[in-house]
Amino acid sequence: MVIHTAKSKRIKKSNLDKIQNLRLFDDEFLREVFSGNIGATELLLNVIFDRDDITVISVISQREIKELEGHSVRLDIVAEDREHHVFNVEIQRRGGKQLPFRSRYCSSLLDTTLLKEGEDYSCLVPTYVIFFMETDTIGEGLPIYHYIMKEKHTGKRLGDERHIIFINGANKDERTLIGKLVHDFHCTKADDMYFKTLAKRVRYFKETERGREHMSSIFEEYAQDVAIDTAIDTYRECGFDDEKITERIMAKYDLSREEAENYVAESYEEDEEE
Repeated sequence: MVIHTAKSKRIKKSNLDKIQNLRLFDDEFLREVFSGNIGATELLLNVIFDRDDITVISVISQREIKELEGHSVRLDIVAEDREHHVFNVEIQRRGGKQLPFRSRYCSSLLDTTLLKEGEDYSCLVPTYVIFFMETDTIGEGLPIYHYIMKEKHTGKRLGDERHIIFINGANKDERTLIGKLVHDFHCTKADDMYFKTLAKRVRYFKETERGREHMSSIFEEYAQDVAIDTAIDTYRECGFDDEKITERIMAKYDLSREEAENYVAESYEEDEEE
């Protein structure tokens, strides 16, 4: 079964099924719902921080930060408020021992983009790395875990304005705004959501032809990424070096050399994360 749209595009039934099952806990869906959406991002941050005065001035999705001699990372959502505080929101379905180190790395990479050449360190603005967890990864039953740097003995804050935050996705207390937000992150249907701002965006991607076409195209791109990653693993198991693998996937998937080299480099990062 396929759906024909006004532009004569076709959407595979398998993609339609995937779209209907998407939740905000799926990072590709989160990025599309919040990308460029200042209203939704303001709602998200105000609920998390229990405020009503955070004003977002910019929000982008899939911001890639490259390090010349280290890992590169693609951040899900990066937003800035009118006070120039910077917020990075990430979806993390699983916890594990890597999580604290991943949060540390995301925080440090944000700093590399905030300080211009010649600027004093005091020019660094407050940063907040926020992980939306599907479960209570920390295990203390709190709705939100907020970490800051403190002196071990006195408990006095260092004052470096670096914040690491984990949202407990197992929080079921829908009497609170954060509980309602977590509920909405679990929803697959817009009609079941508390927050109309989020529901409107979710409804667009799930119930309009243009929105479904957009999500379907993302699935197709993802399918190619999976195919290329699988090919790289296969070639590596056959003993091919990186140069040979690069040439093979360039020819097979019609990639530029830069694109192919990026796929090969990213495959090492994925292996280390696992």
